[in-house]
Amino acid sequence: MTNSMTLRARTLAVALAAAALLAGGCSSAGDEESGDDEIAGAEPATPAENDATAEDQEGEGTAEADTAALEQLYQDYWAALIALENGEDLDPALFEGIATPGVAEEQISRVQPMKDDGIRRVGEPVIDEITVELAPDGSARIQSCVDPEGWTAVRNGEEVPIQSAGRSPRVVLAERASGTWLISEERPSEEATITC
Repeated sequence: MTNSMTLRARTLAVALAAAALLAGGCSSAGDEESGDDEIAGAEPATPAENDATAEDQEGEGTAEADTAALEQLYQDYWAALIALENGEDLDPALFEGIATPGVAEEQISRVQPMKDDGIRRVGEPVIDEITVELAPDGSARIQSCVDPEGWTAVRNGEEVPIQSAGRSPRVVLAERASGTWLISEERPSEEATITC
């Protein structure tokens, strides 16, 4: 029985090796030199077209790729905000690679009085209906609906009331810096073009 299994394994290995050799030997040097692999009547692609095609295939530089990157950035931004308000420390490193230093400073300044009063948040808000608008100047506007219902505040383990606008729109602007998108500004909810 062991010899039968060994024989099958050897047979399979030989068959796979033969298939690999056949697949690798399908084209000849003569075909490559003559350009037979090109489509008859088609113009050869220029290097710039090849670069654009490769860029599109990788998903970089396209509107779809930028939109996906900005949606992820916005989710990362909210994760940093939640960590800032839920945590004990005011750590600007939470925003590295996510927001500009100015935005990080604004958020820390906003949360500082709450922390000074011994208040921190618990839970997290519901963030949905994220929309991204790309601007011709290379910037972007990101909006969403935020429901803070499940994001409470506590002091010394006891829940404290906080002012809440309920489910409402939020707006941020983003800009590309050295090829990377960063949240560059928070805007008033009155500027939102979505309703929640």
